Amino acid sequence: MSGPLLITTTFESRADAEKMANLLLEKRLIACAQITAPVSSIYWWQGQIVASQEYLLVMKSDESQYPELERLIQASHPYDVPEVIATTISHLSEKYRNWLEEELQI
Repeated sequence: MSGPLLITTTFESRADAEKMANLLLEKRLIACAQITAPVSSIYWWQGQIVASQEYLLVMKSDESQYPELERLIQASHPYDVPEVIATTISHLSEKYRNWLEEELQI
């Protein structure tokens, strides 16, 4: 395992978030996904401040999976400019790390 990651992206609908989670799980690019209840997002878009309700998809993976994971998110996401943020996990329990490696088949 090269390094565990926490990856986030957002969706307008829960159905889209579930679809993405299932696609990435089936391809073994992530080991786990959580979808939050709607969150309020406020951001700049096309020269205006916009507010919307979004679903946050949080995924656990590994650096070795990231290039393909990002490529699939970009190709499959309904947004023109999807958020794809990966954060390195600096501390992880040994049991969880073992489970993550096993589920990612790395």
